[in-house]
Amino acid sequence: MQLLQSMEEDGIQFSQARAYTGDVLFTEKMAGTQVYIIKEGQVDLFLMREERRVVVESLTKGQCFGMNSSLLNNGRAANAMAATYSELYVVDGAALEGYLGATPTPVRAMLTTLASRIATLSELIATRVNYQPEILVYAQLLQMVGMAELGIRKGEARGAAEKQVLASVLLGDFFAQVRTILGHSDLHFRHTLGKLLRQHMIRVEDETGNGKRIIFSPKDIVLLAKKLSSNDKEKEKMDYEYVTINEFADIVEVDRSTLLTKLARSEFSEDIFTFRKSEVVRLLDTKGKKFFSDRKIKQPDEFMDIEDIEFADQKSIVEVLAPIDTFDLAKLISKMEPGKAREKMLNCLPRAKRQEVDSDLSSMGNVDSIEATQIGQRIIARVKEIMLARS
Repeated sequence: MQLLQSMEEDGIQFSQARAYTGDVLFTEKMAGTQVYIIKEGQVDLFLMREERRVVVESLTKGQCFGMNSSLLNNGRAANAMAATYSELYVVDGAALEGYLGATPTPVRAMLTTLASRIATLSELIATRVNYQPEILVYAQLLQMVGMAELGIRKGEARGAAEKQVLASVLLGDFFAQVRTILGHSDLHFRHTLGKLLRQHMIRVEDETGNGKRIIFSPKDIVLLAKKLSSNDKEKEKMDYEYVTINEFADIVEVDRSTLLTKLARSEFSEDIFTFRKSEVVRLLDTKGKKFFSDRKIKQPDEFMDIEDIEFADQKSIVEVLAPIDTFDLAKLISKMEPGKAREKMLNCLPRAKRQEVDSDLSSMGNVDSIEATQIGQRIIARVKEIMLARS
């Protein structure tokens, strides 16, 4: 109430909006100058980097976001998504520019610099974040140097691990490797090593004249780190944005082949599916353009929809189409994509029947897609039945 009253007293023009959990308010690079102030709820600002969704800020009641695009005159610097049900005040860009116009030049320069630094910082967070919990990274590195210190070859690793052999690594040597590989400072190193000590995953002993050593079990340290990091709340700040078709099928509990069929029929919004550029280029280089244009030859038992009639023999198609009403055929053909399947169906019609279908097509109005699909399914099911009986 205090925020609302203050905005009204200051003459700030605003509207109000609601967002439910998971609603995306805007995306990176999107044009937009509105500034949002959170009345209630939580909004996450995140960036997509290396197929990961990395939350760079979690904002709550009284905080604002969306200023960068107004102050820097460019697109949105991040994606914004409601982490919970949220109520927002929205200040229009034109009104905001009016308020900023009265701001002294040095103050506006400060705000612009701050906005630019926030955008740079967010980018650094997203691109340099550890994709594994830090304690697990240290444990994996310790395991490698520990195995090397014990002189265990790959073929002997399992048998030696069963004996619970402890590794002893010089603290100074391990820090040198962490600094070289991870670039961590002395302070950062001591902080993370302290976590390992507190969890009793390692111990540090001082050898007179030789310096301190880290004592641990190469067999157990990674397993312990994984168990500990599985409860790490920070994991929620970072997640894969993309899933494989198999993972997608598991999430929605639908058969993989059904999803692929629905995709082929354009029954999904295009933004659900993303293609890897590197994989497309690899296939283009190794298999050529025909790999993408030519359909895989299907056997009768693989027929699923009317487009598969392309692979059926002409005799079976003629037999199935003969008793079907021309108006029903026209409904089906009107909804088929131009291509080999549509052309093959038309070529399997006698001249007189094809003329009737062409006449029906020329005078046909809107066709129910579901009805056309059902006609197509009956036809392909009958063609499949006939071909399987003959084989």
